[in-house]
Amino acid sequence: MENYYLRIKEFRLQNNHTPEYVAIQMEISVKNYINIEKGIVDLKISKLDKLVKILGVQNSELFRLQN
Repeated sequence: MENYYLRIKEFRLQNNHTPEYVAIQMEISVKNYINIEKGIVDLKISKLDKLVKILGVQNSELFRLQN
């Protein structure tokens, strides 16, 4: 499975959101959010639900398999 965190950054960029904006919406630090995008920090389900709402995607879109 491809790393989901790469898709998080991809969707954020598609929505023209800054890391700062997403971090504020998720109620976490910018450093923490950037670490999520780098795959250093794993997302808890509650934060994942917030993130997909901010990005306007579904959980399944982050975890889909690439051919």
